[in-house]
Amino acid sequence: MQEKRKFVRIQWPIVVQYKTLEEPYTKDQIVGSDISEGGVSFISYERLPKGTRLDMQIQVPFDSMPIFAKGEVVWVKNVGEEHEKTFEVGLEFLEVDPRDRNRLKTYIDNEIKEKRIE
Repeated sequence: MQEKRKFVRIQWPIVVQYKTLEEPYTKDQIVGSDISEGGVSFISYERLPKGTRLDMQIQVPFDSMPIFAKGEVVWVKNVGEEHEKTFEVGLEFLEVDPRDRNRLKTYIDNEIKEKRIE
C-alpha cells in the first residue's frame, strides 16, 4: 500500500490548545500524539465533527514559544469503549505563519536526524 501523506509525521509529545471557530464554541487543552508540517493528531474527550475549524497554539518540546495555526478536522476515530467519549482527531493545517512553519519544519527535521543517529 502506498503512503498518501505529503509530509513526514513524527511521534512527539506536544500540547495543543484549541478553540473552535464556529458555534457552538468549545476550547480545550490536550496532548497531541504526532505532528507533521501538514497537520497534527490528538486525543479529544469531545467529538469534533469532520470539517470543524480550530484556532490552535501548539507547544513543542524545547521551545517556550508556541506555534500558532488554524486547521480543519479531516478525520475522527472513536478510540474508547462505546460508553466512553474518547476520540482520536486528525487535523490538517490551513494557516500557519511562515516563521512558525519554518520552526516546525526545523524541529521535525532535527527529530528525524536524532532518531536516525540512535
